[in-house]
Amino acid sequence: MLLTSLSSYQRDGKRLAQIVAVLVRYGLAERLERIEPDFLKRWLHHEDVKELAGLPLGERVRRACEELGPTFIKIGQILSTRPDVVSLEVARELESLQSGTPASPVEGVIEILEEDLGAPMEELFAEFERVPLASASIGQVHLAKLHDGTPVVVKVQHPGIAAKVRVDLNILVHLARFLEEHDTELRDFGPLALAEEAKRTVLGELDFRRELRNQQAFERNFADNPQVRIPATFPELSGPRVLTMEWVDGYSVREQDRLVADGFDPKQLAWVGAHAFLTMVFEDRLFHADPHPGNVFVQSNGRLALLDFGMVGRLDEELLDQLVDLMIGFVGSDAQALAHTVQRMSLMPAGVHQAELRRDLAELQAETANTPFDQLDMVELLDRFTNLVRTHHIRLPPTISLLIKVLIMLDGTSRSLDRSFSLMELLRPYCERAIKKRHSPREQIRRAFETGRDWTRFLGRLPGTLDDIAERLQNQNMRIDLQHQGLEATVDRLVSGILCAAMLLGGSILWALKAPPTIFGISVLGFVGTGLALVHGVRLLLQLGKR
Repeated sequence: MLLTSLSSYQRDGKRLAQIVAVLVRYGLAERLERIEPDFLKRWLHHEDVKELAGLPLGERVRRACEELGPTFIKIGQILSTRPDVVSLEVARELESLQSGTPASPVEGVIEILEEDLGAPMEELFAEFERVPLASASIGQVHLAKLHDGTPVVVKVQHPGIAAKVRVDLNILVHLARFLEEHDTELRDFGPLALAEEAKRTVLGELDFRRELRNQQAFERNFADNPQVRIPATFPELSGPRVLTMEWVDGYSVREQDRLVADGFDPKQLAWVGAHAFLTMVFEDRLFHADPHPGNVFVQSNGRLALLDFGMVGRLDEELLDQLVDLMIGFVGSDAQALAHTVQRMSLMPAGVHQAELRRDLAELQAETANTPFDQLDMVELLDRFTNLVRTHHIRLPPTISLLIKVLIMLDGTSRSLDRSFSLMELLRPYCERAIKKRHSPREQIRRAFETGRDWTRFLGRLPGTLDDIAERLQNQNMRIDLQHQGLEATVDRLVSGILCAAMLLGGSILWALKAPPTIFGISVLGFVGTGLALVHGVRLLLQLGKR
């Protein structure tokens, strides 16, 4: 039973039952139903199951996340960045997840403020609005004023939310491990790795100091940019559950009529915003991961202000190189190089068909190579590429999946301001500069130095490692552990075949010797043994025929 297998999670059994009940009601527990039908029987005939199961898959997943609460809303938002795993349809639907939750009583909020910041409210703020400006899944936002008159925004975590989120994350990881162990088809998508990745991300968001550091990094990166504003932070008024930042006047870029009425050029704002995000990716290698219009404000002086730095992406040199190679591969003519880039940057299951993958990539490349760079549709290209890797059960690095989502969202936000906007055209100079930097003498020297340093470290460790291996061999305490995957069914059939053959041979011998007891001169034990062997043999043949 799935519920009784929780072991250390038994105290969370009631919540597990609630989660599974919601999944069943929305028709999302098919995999569990195959493995644990007895556990799910109590919910299989729920009156809403048939009606809800008729909804599109993406809508069912979104509604289930909203019903299950803050943790699963966050999980859904994370999965919206993984169309290579959940499909584009589901990812697009999850982008619209509503994270708004009822506000917590202000008394609990003030208690958290005073605990985290170590002082009474009156000493911390001259004014504090008791009614929150907004409330989301993890925290709520209040307007306040410092003693010097500076208006600020204070983000405070909901009281008790951390404990509830940890319970849900433990259950999620347990379910993922259970599915990965029992569902060979789902195993290629790595449900346990995805669950653990989601757990790390959500737990990271529970610590507001992480968001504080992110925002401070963006402040430094855009300090000299006169067109982009990052709200200042107040570290002395921030803690694990509290984040205080500068209040930013302005309004969302989605209010286009207001933009025009105030004399702003939406096309210019689209290009400024897109340049800012591409600078984050290609130059800073630290990018805002949620560029929807609600997080991009226009101030009265025409500057764009970026908000909400809870979710960011980081690119190292290797990932950035692979990204540039991927973009070049799409518009080039070397299909083999494109396939090599995809293989180098991805996690591929053992059973992937390399020839079919290269063929599909070559077909996609052939269609894009003959199209002028500035006429390529970025969203269509990324959509088709994502579908391709999902078809082949390929898992992209989380940062690359997140970046694909950011580029698609950035393209949509920019096109809402300027219908003629072309993200591919804007990307071209950034890719060219990245290529030039890669081949510059300074970069070559840097890479040669890093390679030499790695070899020095390796050679320095090599004698000790070889000495350790030799000593283990000499003392006969060297142990090699081999792990196998997917051999259980084969071993079971092999053992069954051996037993079947033994029964057939033994039964035949008893029959031939007319071993007592006998009926009409036929050995009863020989007849029964031979009969059971034949029945078991037919069953084995039928099982092999279904493979």
